[in-house]
Amino acid sequence: MVLAMASSSAFALPVDLGTASNYTLLSHGTNIWHGQPLYGNLELGSEAEIYGNVGVRNTLNMAHGSVIHGNADFGSLTQNPGSSINGTKAVQGAGFWDALYADLKGASQSAKALSGTNKGYINTTQTFNRQGDVSVFNILGLNLSAGKSLTLKGNVDDVFIVNVDYFGFILGGGAAIILDGISAENVLFNVHGILNNGHVNVAAGSMQGTYIAPDGYFQLGDGLTLDGVRFLGAGISGNLQTVHGFEPPPVVTVPEPSALLLLGLGLIGLSLVRRRV
Repeated sequence: MVLAMASSSAFALPVDLGTASNYTLLSHGTNIWHGQPLYGNLELGSEAEIYGNVGVRNTLNMAHGSVIHGNADFGSLTQNPGSSINGTKAVQGAGFWDALYADLKGASQSAKALSGTNKGYINTTQTFNRQGDVSVFNILGLNLSAGKSLTLKGNVDDVFIVNVDYFGFILGGGAAIILDGISAENVLFNVHGILNNGHVNVAAGSMQGTYIAPDGYFQLGDGLTLDGVRFLGAGISGNLQTVHGFEPPPVVTVPEPSALLLLGLGLIGLSLVRRRV
């Protein structure tokens, strides 16, 4: 029997994202507007190249040249010539998306309930330093214009959670989220507001980590550097280019016992031949 062993991952968030964690881009929709699903669409432009799984409650629209290097779940698919999905494609019903929303909503509430340090409203360049193995920061909102940044500074095994309240999350062109010594897998931005308060609006810049907005919307601009990132929320729009999700741990194949035996016999035989020579 061939055994597969996965190396341990650094991902150790103290909140459970449930099945939502399987996606790099998730637009699950939500039922907060007169009982009808809100958002839940995703359009990929011609330069979009997504390394990871994609989930879209309503319509996944793929322009010519767009590529998903992973699986795609959706309500419906508009796939223009020249676009491709390298993994499996599956149509999913309302119950599937409601369950994803419940997972992400539960994770958001759990993160919000964690005790942490209050940092107010962030609109200037700042650094959040580690407060222990798990560092939780509560901010009223984040609004960084071009050239400004928020740096999270700690060690490779540290976990950082940033809860974003009333004023949402805005990065202007060239603004950045910088990780100093921290693994992207251990960073969570929880934008827990609804409608406009739950929106993430980002122009050109760089981001890393997991960003969740179960009742909000991601508006992602052109020119973003997205390496080691995932966006999980009610809706996503923007001119996405290359998006790298979190790499799965490598799989190491352990030879079957019979294969090990044959290898051992071969080495013994080679040794005997050398002795005769």
